[in-house]
Amino acid sequence: MDDVEQLKQAFSGRPGVLGWDRFIHSSVLAPVVTVDGELHLLFQTRTKGIRQGGEISFPGGGFDPGKDEDLKATALRECTEEMGIPPEKVTVIGELDTLITSVGVTVSCYVGVLEDGALEAMAVNEDEVADWFTLPLSFFRETEPLIHHVRLMVEPHYDHPKKGRVTLLPSEALGLPKRYHKPWGGLTREVYLWDTPHGTLWGITAELVLELVRAMAQDAAT
Repeated sequence: MDDVEQLKQAFSGRPGVLGWDRFIHSSVLAPVVTVDGELHLLFQTRTKGIRQGGEISFPGGGFDPGKDEDLKATALRECTEEMGIPPEKVTVIGELDTLITSVGVTVSCYVGVLEDGALEAMAVNEDEVADWFTLPLSFFRETEPLIHHVRLMVEPHYDHPKKGRVTLLPSEALGLPKRYHKPWGGLTREVYLWDTPHGTLWGITAELVLELVRAMAQDAAT
């Protein structure tokens, strides 16, 4: 094989996501259920005292290579563990675009239709789920989310309350330009919020709901 052919082979099948193996991968299920003849999304409120306690979310969690064949399996497993809904009661009909968060976590979201009677048969894990509720998809189609922003910075060093100054990237010693001797960046990222009767739905979950609604609107327009 000559050099050009070897180069072609090296780049066949690309592109992907650079650094994919360095991200933490998670997956959620966006459960769709019919309530009184109308499509609803099923949400949970996380139990206080655990990670993201008190927040509204879809069932989901981190990919476990010892348990999960793929990220869809992660979403279904977490739905079973948290909401008591087994995979055989869920028909996965699609997947949203992968969300890459500002903290280096990827979120894959699978849209799953629950079979009739799934809500009545739920066995919620109270160690993780304090409450659950549904909201009609029409609510999100007809109600624009509030939009706020956060500012993202890259910090080559930071001040620890006990350790003092912690240097992660010795920019000055490495001879990097002066602009990298202190935090840089300052890009803003949108944060979406809906005020619901069950509390504020925001952050990653709100961004996924917005993407779902936009996908439905785009499909209806074609």
